[in-house]
Amino acid sequence: MIKVTNIERFATHDGPGIRTAVFLKGCPLYCPWCANPETQTLHPELLYTKRKCTGCHMCENNCPSKAIHFDQQGVFHYDRTLCTNCRECERNCLYDAIEFQGNDMELAAIMKEVLKDKDYYDNSGGGITISGGEPFVQLDGLISILEASKEKGLDTAVETTGNYSLESLKRAEPYIDHYLYDFKHLDDQVLKEFTGGNGPLIKANLNYLLEHNAQKVFVRMPIIPGFNYEEELIKNTLDYLKQLGAERVNLLPYHTLGKEKYERMGKTYELSGTMLREEDLEEFHQYALGLGLESKIGG
Repeated sequence: MIKVTNIERFATHDGPGIRTAVFLKGCPLYCPWCANPETQTLHPELLYTKRKCTGCHMCENNCPSKAIHFDQQGVFHYDRTLCTNCRECERNCLYDAIEFQGNDMELAAIMKEVLKDKDYYDNSGGGITISGGEPFVQLDGLISILEASKEKGLDTAVETTGNYSLESLKRAEPYIDHYLYDFKHLDDQVLKEFTGGNGPLIKANLNYLLEHNAQKVFVRMPIIPGFNYEEELIKNTLDYLKQLGAERVNLLPYHTLGKEKYERMGKTYELSGTMLREEDLEEFHQYALGLGLESKIGG
């Protein structure tokens, strides 16, 4: 069984052409700007939408493990340590205020959904993109999807943090046509402090890919105020990527699309910076072009 949060059809920002993106659960990083925080853990996550809740207490009354309760002020509380994932609360919520993210899926069910749009892939040069989370957390599941996809003649892409062993990368490498490779920060200590990421490991894996399959790699740089939105740092990072052998870079402006999910999960969204516009990154886009990189702002 493979742990999946979502299968998104007609994705256009996750590799070339029209694609279907399969989001797997599990990630070794905890980026505070993450747009998909529900994918960070391997267990299912409960998301509660306050504006949909009428306070009928059907979820509380039907929770056999007493993981849900409302306090005297009517505030919803959920204790993950008591939850058995029976999902009775979700089934009994009359207004869809409760939703679980994360399902165990058979490979055949995943591929059935992916193959619905094969004609679109063939006509647009698209295919399947496996995202997350970090797909390499579920290495066996990742490889099984990739193998099945190649058997059906699909173009394959993986969106990845690069935070795993080289041995794992080499196992999956024969089945991957495109790497959407996140490179978040040049300073290993800052990266570890903010995200828990292993900078030397990420750099080593990127170096390996660029030495062997540079044409397959799209380096993606999320530009985040308070983290890496500094002119000298961004230009130094682009210099580093060019020297490493990168050919393509995507500059991703900071957005707050994950903020609501944090709130629905009962977590605090810690960043307070304003969203960036494409024009905020134009200087760095032009700098990348000047280095001879194929540059794009956005996914």
